[in-house]
Amino acid sequence: MEIRHLSAPAWSAFKSWLLKLPGVPVSRLRLLTGGCPAEELPALAKELKRVRADFKKRPNEVSAPADEGLRKDYAALGVPWSAWSEVASEVQRDLKRKRYARWTGVDALEFPDGPSAQDLVTVLLFGGVEQVRPHLLRRASLAAGSLEALWCRWLAGQPLEPETLRSFAGEPERLAEPLYTPGREEVLPLYFVEPDTARAERALEVASAQPGASRSQPLMDFLRSLLGLWRQETSVEEVKERFDASMARVSPSEVVQLIAPAYLYGRYIEALPAHVLLERVGSRLERIAVPARVSDVQPVMEALAALEELTAMGLGLRVEQGPGKVLLSAQEPEAGAGDEFL
Repeated sequence: MEIRHLSAPAWSAFKSWLLKLPGVPVSRLRLLTGGCPAEELPALAKELKRVRADFKKRPNEVSAPADEGLRKDYAALGVPWSAWSEVASEVQRDLKRKRYARWTGVDALEFPDGPSAQDLVTVLLFGGVEQVRPHLLRRASLAAGSLEALWCRWLAGQPLEPETLRSFAGEPERLAEPLYTPGREEVLPLYFVEPDTARAERALEVASAQPGASRSQPLMDFLRSLLGLWRQETSVEEVKERFDASMARVSPSEVVQLIAPAYLYGRYIEALPAHVLLERVGSRLERIAVPARVSDVQPVMEALAALEELTAMGLGLRVEQGPGKVLLSAQEPEAGAGDEFL
């Protein structure tokens, strides 16, 4: 009996794209849940041809929060999804056209509180330090006493004492409480601003036990590498690699989550001005190659190829899902499989 093994994220990503196709025939719904009987395989084979043709044309566009599940699958598979190069091009084009002058000109009425922190960090990433500095300082004054104010001053070039940052973290157990502003991804790095191994380790322990912790895995891997550096168990090169990997998982809509890790990088790896650190991060993000079409996403196409191969055998198709994996086999589905969608 022919069998194909797939990872759960690869199968989940394939299903997500499948459901984006216009029209979802009954045979496809059955495929998603349990499989397909032998007599329906010819129809399924035709359908899979249409799916392949669609994937060759369909842009690999993943948005947030609409595609949150697909984003998580891509993160688990190591597939980049954020088109940072487009963001960089837009910022650099606007810098040349002096569009950011509108933040202080007649059009400033549109921004009564100034540009958002997200906009300021985005422009800073791609070379607009002179344009954003006065707005960072103004925002720091408006948000006085907050973590955002500290970061704004640091990004504008003012010194930032580790003790001040540490005071915003509290006890590690705080990470088990619901955090909204700032969120857990923004607070967790604050436990690493001083090389307090026990405290940092406890913070990682608490954060790892929270629902949805897998989404923060690249950040936690970077923070664990800092623990290793403090203990002289991890090389500087490995820390750099973990840092790059964690930065690559941040989307344009989450850009403020880049600040704290960049601060830690500057504190422990390379002492550079804040804007230089952020510009280096921006340069790395800009070079991330994002698959242009769905057909360029290898795990998704491997799932499709496995289905095509097993369907061509004409023996039936069974889909069995287990923890972390999916098993496809050329045999009749189990009785009742696919009677209910998902």
